Amino acid sequence: MWEDKAFLGSLLGGALGGAMLTALANTALNRVGLRSHDLSARTDDLCRDIERLAVAGVGLWMTPAFDLGVEGVRLRAEIMGLQRRIELWLDLLDRESWLFRFDADTDLIGFFESVTGGAFGEPDRVAEPFRCQDIQRRAAGLVVTVRRSRRTLLHGLF
Repeated sequence: MWEDKAFLGSLLGGALGGAMLTALANTALNRVGLRSHDLSARTDDLCRDIERLAVAGVGLWMTPAFDLGVEGVRLRAEIMGLQRRIELWLDLLDRESWLFRFDADTDLIGFFESVTGGAFGEPDRVAEPFRCQDIQRRAAGLVVTVRRSRRTLLHGLF
């Protein structure tokens, strides 16, 4: 009789222990960012926003401000919004995952400066083709840097 109670007690204890271990493992894996490739998807979104900012920046700088009109206002608003969105993506990824560490702040600042620097908001701004090249070059470098910011866990086993 007491053997049945001991067996049930150990069975119940094992089940509870297993459930607690599973919950702990799920919490750890979620914190690391390994669930459902969420980190990869968010990194892809960040890289897409960097490329969108580069396209908007080139669209703004390849034409004189006077010729852009309303399109210039839309591009400036899009640029400012994307710039803030990129900052928020980097902050979110850096806080949310142990596997993502972005340490190229000077590259990011240089990219933002190439897009919004100089005579960005001036009504008599002229087209600057060399700035367009610089924007694309910096965007490509920043995308590579973001992709390299993802660390591997246990040398790529996960």
